[in-house]
Amino acid sequence: MVPLLPLLFVAVTAVNQETAENQEPPPLKLEHMKESMDPGMKFEALVARPLHEASRMVNREVDIFLQRVAAVVEENDKEKGIQDLHTMAFNIRKLLKEVVPMLLTARDNSSAVDIDTRPSARSQATYAQEVLLKLQTFSSWAWPVIIEYSMDAYDDEAISSDMKFRMERGTNGSLSFLSSVLLYAWKAAEFQFPVVEAMMERNESSGETLMKAGCAASYAQLLGDITEMYGDLSDSKLECFLQGSTKADWQKCAFDSGNSLMRVTSAIAEAANAMWQCFGIYWGCSQLTNTAYSQLVKALVASEQMSDNCNAKDWKLCKPFAFKAMGALSQAAGQMNSASNDCDIKGGAGESPLNPWAATPFEKREDAPNATNATSAQAMPRNMM
Repeated sequence: MVPLLPLLFVAVTAVNQETAENQEPPPLKLEHMKESMDPGMKFEALVARPLHEASRMVNREVDIFLQRVAAVVEENDKEKGIQDLHTMAFNIRKLLKEVVPMLLTARDNSSAVDIDTRPSARSQATYAQEVLLKLQTFSSWAWPVIIEYSMDAYDDEAISSDMKFRMERGTNGSLSFLSSVLLYAWKAAEFQFPVVEAMMERNESSGETLMKAGCAASYAQLLGDITEMYGDLSDSKLECFLQGSTKADWQKCAFDSGNSLMRVTSAIAEAANAMWQCFGIYWGCSQLTNTAYSQLVKALVASEQMSDNCNAKDWKLCKPFAFKAMGALSQAAGQMNSASNDCDIKGGAGESPLNPWAATPFEKREDAPNATNATSAQAMPRNMM
């Protein structure tokens, strides 16, 4: 079966982390913790606590938003309703600016960024994990730029020249890379379709067949996410970076950028799922944290749609986006709570069991230790790569 995760190596936004002297202190990282500190204490401080706090903040604000929307629905004062929902859209973006860094701190200090060392260096599974790790790193760098640009575009009067430059540089870099990635992806898809058709004709239901079908389905989802991301980024070039661009152009750029990040975070979560189906390696912590991330970005995009449509002309289109934002926030809160149970501290997780029905089991490293799980004898990968 054709390797699928290499096509994910996409630089979402080529931005550098802020280094200004007056910026806030960076989030607490593992290197700031004492080596002698108990791993459980590290996990509680760096992973569980940020996830629970972010979830608590989101749930609290969703309760407030629900009451506000209910009041808007019952009130007959359209002008007041429009203003209230505009304020809600602003408050959603303000909430996300606080919450997403907490999620990313937890994710980047957790087992979501651990690579399984059992595959050999030349195994496609090793390359796929490294790609997924880099993609998570890029998604962390992208967030500060995208949220600042969104708030500038929708909540302030102008976009600074520095912010405009950073967005343009990131967009051009991503499009340049994606043009070649898409050509590879569509050619690789040609090998997947006959496999799926053959399985449907045989009507098989074995575990191995189901994993192959799941792997192919994940591949199709990844391909769709990346294709749509390319379209969003292409659109943004038409309106964002021309001389004389207007506030409407900046808002369209912010919307396209948010959509692009949502596609990427969704693709990361799908890739983490594909690690299990395709290579037999468990990336559950990454799947949960990045699914939560994708839902939070979805709420950002919905808040922008609220701001775009909360006017007298498009009033009927405005309220559904408010419910869409609240639904995404609620899902993210639940996934962050679940992640605190499914994750471990970075570097602290033991060997996970391997999927015995993986579609393309990895090539084992010669000196790799045996899995400690009781089922590992049956779950050891077959050298089919």
